[in-house]
Amino acid sequence: MLEEKMMETRHARLERTRSGLIEVHFKPAIKLDSTGLQELHEAKRQLCGTEQPDMLAVFPPEIEFDMSVLLSGHRPVSAPQGLVRRLALAASSAFNRDLAEIYFRYHPREHDTAIFVDEAEARAWLAGQVPVPSLS
Repeated sequence: MLEEKMMETRHARLERTRSGLIEVHFKPAIKLDSTGLQELHEAKRQLCGTEQPDMLAVFPPEIEFDMSVLLSGHRPVSAPQGLVRRLALAASSAFNRDLAEIYFRYHPREHDTAIFVDEAEARAWLAGQVPVPSLS
């Protein structure tokens, strides 16, 4: 059984809040880059092992992206440990939501992915309490 429940990278705090769910809360005032995403994948692997949990990713209202993040589909180096069952992204702003929708159109996922502005709606979707929005 995995004992560690929380890790921090330079871009985010990751927490296994319950079995089957990992939350990623991105830090404000960061510029998300490809190296940072690989650090997140590694931290998720350390927290979850081979489990493929649901993931709630929460952006701050203003987040900056390195262009390399937007131009590439990001797969963990050690798949399938980097995969998740479902991804709910709480974008925290309409601009972030629109950018994420464009990104996922160009880099579709094998798993269900839903994008919301509001974190509560993202949590409700993961709990199966709301219909699937865009990018299902």
